[in-house]
Amino acid sequence: MSGSEILDDIQAAAQADRIVGAIGKEPDGPDEVDIAPDRTKETASTGFSRMRTEWRPGDAVEIQGIVGQADGAIHRLFPDAYLIMNELWGLVRRPVMDGDEIVVDVFGWPVWEKLPSGAYAEDYSRLTAREKDDFLLRITTMLVEWGQQSANIWMEAMLAKARWEEQMATGFTAPQTGRSTVEDRTQRGRAYAAEDRYHAVYRSAVSRKAEQLVRSLELLGQRLKDSLTG
Repeated sequence: MSGSEILDDIQAAAQADRIVGAIGKEPDGPDEVDIAPDRTKETASTGFSRMRTEWRPGDAVEIQGIVGQADGAIHRLFPDAYLIMNELWGLVRRPVMDGDEIVVDVFGWPVWEKLPSGAYAEDYSRLTAREKDDFLLRITTMLVEWGQQSANIWMEAMLAKARWEEQMATGFTAPQTGRSTVEDRTQRGRAYAAEDRYHAVYRSAVSRKAEQLVRSLELLGQRLKDSLTG
């Protein structure tokens, strides 16, 4: 069935599953773009010259605000993880100072000095064997809880994705006056589900950050273990 073919409501219901399935991929993944062969001839030599590398005016501030919300959500969901990490970093790193005051980030944690390369200036040889063992024990005993928390966040992301797909299908199949094409219904479904789509993308981003945090803590625990047994 071509995209410009007229659909009745019965055909639309059958077509909705295919359209939503094609669009309802990972919320943070780009949609596939189907470019007709004759269009590639027109754009093959000029597309990259017009490519934008920056956000549109005003978008950058909004995006940074959303990223900040995601960071804040992770700090609220894993407060004990950040407590352990900053206690450890306090022993192996040097905080950035402003006179006699320690510079802190938006969450109240110290900002740590970095090398010209961008890596943190840190020295794990400052840790005693007892301190390493203590941090290792605290991390390993909390990994089960952190893993379950991360799994719960992933489940919320999947539920948000399911809601987005449902809203897309509802908008696609909603009755309307006159005759409509697949493109008409798809555009209406996208508009109907736009808010839920962005919510699904946000939830997916928070889930990825939670997964990465737990993975980083696992690697940190392994590094401490290796230093004790090496």
